[in-house]
Amino acid sequence: MKVTACGANASDWERLTGRPAYARMPRLFSSGVRVPGSDVVGVVEAVGAGVEGFAPGMRVVADTFEYWGGFAEYCAAPAELWRPVPEGVSDVTAAALPQSGAIALDGMAGVGAGDAVLINGAGGGSGPLAVQLALAAGAEVTAVDNAGKAEALRSLGVQRVLDYREVDFAAEGRRYDLILDLFGSRRMGAVRRALTPGGAYRMVGGEMGAFWSAVAGMARGADRQGRRAGLMIARMGPTHLPELLRRAEAGELRPLIGEVAPLEESIGALTRMGAGEISGKLVIVP
Repeated sequence: MKVTACGANASDWERLTGRPAYARMPRLFSSGVRVPGSDVVGVVEAVGAGVEGFAPGMRVVADTFEYWGGFAEYCAAPAELWRPVPEGVSDVTAAALPQSGAIALDGMAGVGAGDAVLINGAGGGSGPLAVQLALAAGAEVTAVDNAGKAEALRSLGVQRVLDYREVDFAAEGRRYDLILDLFGSRRMGAVRRALTPGGAYRMVGGEMGAFWSAVAGMARGADRQGRRAGLMIARMGPTHLPELLRRAEAGELRPLIGEVAPLEESIGALTRMGAGEISGKLVIVP
């Protein structure tokens, strides 16, 4: 497949830097592939023997996590991972959906009208999609990120934006029905105190201490107030792609594209993303 766009994720940056330590684990299962990039959009050039439903010239998208290879001119991955891209969805938009969209959909599962929702790390790739899903469900959203991303988050309709360097959401005294933490740095005891009775804390990734605390919290289950705090493992791969593409085509989900960078400038762009300097999604194009 000839690549036309590839979305950058925190997993790409973590894979390149080897931090946090758990980011080194996928290297054990990636068949020696050294090229990062997993949210891949492109045009089919050729199909393998026995592959049905695809033909040269088709636009397709996949989450190639475990196979990687998206930051390149060409990418190959098993046929079952790919889905057609609707005509009304651009390459850049489609590339911003697979991994970020899966995290947003699973992270906002069960959110309803009137719920108090906090999204930490809201200004990256997944956060803006999660914000849109929560607002569409009628939730009251608090978004947390650095101050440089506040304007972009407010443009999505967020009622309350916090600078994590100025406010510790777990210590300010407010309570939330759901906290989606896209980069956790707190132990579960601290975040449970920021939940309403019956509330849930879902951590996607973060510092090693917080990561293991979340794993233990997931195993422990709910406390006496019915509060749950633990690690969220989003369903990657093709599971969510049809819904994400449908919503994007209908205008129900609009990825916040922070930067589109050419492949030859990808190292600098990824460095800016890793430093939190890009508001929204980084997309790499050949």
